[in-house]
Amino acid sequence: MNRMEFMVELERLLADMPEEERQAAVQYYADYFADAGEANEADVIRELGSPEKAAESIKADYYGTEFNEADYEHKDYMEKYRQKSSAGSASGEAGKSRPWTSNTLKLILIIAIAVVLWPVTLGIALAVFGIAAAVVCFFAVLVIASVAILIAGGVTIVVGLAVAIAVPPAALVTAGIGLLMFVLGLIATVGTVKLCIIVYPAMLRGFVNLCRRPFYGKAV
Repeated sequence: MNRMEFMVELERLLADMPEEERQAAVQYYADYFADAGEANEADVIRELGSPEKAAESIKADYYGTEFNEADYEHKDYMEKYRQKSSAGSASGEAGKSRPWTSNTLKLILIIAIAVVLWPVTLGIALAVFGIAAAVVCFFAVLVIASVAILIAGGVTIVVGLAVAIAVPPAALVTAGIGLLMFVLGLIATVGTVKLCIIVYPAMLRGFVNLCRRPFYGKAV
């Protein structure tokens, strides 16, 4: 079994997982192969075991179920995928790190780093929060301003109609200005609301991807 066969089989075995989780897991193992290099492809496959083993490990980690690695180490299973290591290669690979699939351990490491570097991380977090709050408020203010123009236009139209009998010329001018303001306010309100519908979900997805990056490698 080569790298391509391994990845194709792994992706097939993860087909029942949510698309985002599946792509993140597949990308993780693809990056693992890429970091090891083409020359070490066979060693990486021996280290990872079969695609079934990797898939079950990913599913157990995601669904929080028990994963018994010993079930994938018996002789018949290993010979099926030609991945039984010799004693010499096993001792030579003992020092190599295995893929890190425990989200709990990753979270502990991230928290430990955050505690040690808390002044820097706090400053960065506050800066990011400030920028995000400014963007949210900016688009919210645009909506409020557009609604204000819309309301002002409506009020101006009413005032113009109210003085139509007493001062017809002035009433026409006032009503015309009010109608113009109302139309502009309506267009601006619709446009800014649609803009918020696009921007806010995009910001939320970006934030979620940023939070997921330490656990799943590349954002998806």
